[in-house]
Amino acid sequence: QILTNPQPDFNNLSASLGATYTFSNNYKLFLNYGLSSRAPNPAELFSEGLHHSASRIELGDLLFESEIGHNISISFQKKAGAFVFAINPYINTINNFIVLEPTGIQQTIRGNFQVWEYRQTNAQLLGFDVDINYNFNKFFGLYSQFSLVKGYDRERDEPLINMPPVSTKNALVYQNQKLNNLWVQLQSEYVFRQNEFPDNNFEVFIPETGTTELVDVSTPPPAYHLFNFDATMDFKMNSKSTLGLGFTISNLLNTSYRNYLNRFRFYADDLGRNFLLTLKINY
Repeated sequence: QILTNPQPDFNNLSASLGATYTFSNNYKLFLNYGLSSRAPNPAELFSEGLHHSASRIELGDLLFESEIGHNISISFQKKAGAFVFAINPYINTINNFIVLEPTGIQQTIRGNFQVWEYRQTNAQLLGFDVDINYNFNKFFGLYSQFSLVKGYDRERDEPLINMPPVSTKNALVYQNQKLNNLWVQLQSEYVFRQNEFPDNNFEVFIPETGTTELVDVSTPPPAYHLFNFDATMDFKMNSKSTLGLGFTISNLLNTSYRNYLNRFRFYADDLGRNFLLTLKINY
């Protein structure tokens, strides 16, 4: 047992500088530089025991300093016409980046638990996002989104843990204002397997069998493909009030999958088919 009396004092600075160039009425180019800093949160500083919801022991560090990030981003956009798009590449260099990673197993009177420790390092994130909208006519449209991000630990020269894998979303949309503002969307979401990750696996000794076993906490789950459905309608109740009715089905085909960023993926699949009915009254 250690008695501590920390007196944290963090001074953070943020700034932004940008420029815009317009090619015509439809095309624009944005260039932005951002300086940002973030003080460690209480969990990163004071964690020292079992995290009950995650079923693991987390350890913080009172000596952490503020994160300092330098972000450079470019955005090329077309905002008018039947076909619109936005392409957004970026690079983000972060000093004192705080990462949470597994380091081993600890045996307690309540059982064995994974140990995850917070650590500071210098990191670099780079990637790009693409958004595309195409309207076939006033009723039907197609929406596409693609996202890629890569994160690297510059001190250890290895990928960062818990970086989102490449993903893409495509949706066919139907809308008709004359049918009570009907809006229907069928969405396809494909998430690729994360192929860049650090090797945080470790070995533990099993007294009952007298053997040493490898605990695999690093290998990401396979890629998965989901379908989602959304629909909304508006009904006029009186001269001032409107009732909005929405219906959503997530994971339409009840696909079994595990999300790499879900901390519970070690224990169970993600949510299966889910129905959601929403009512909204504007008065």
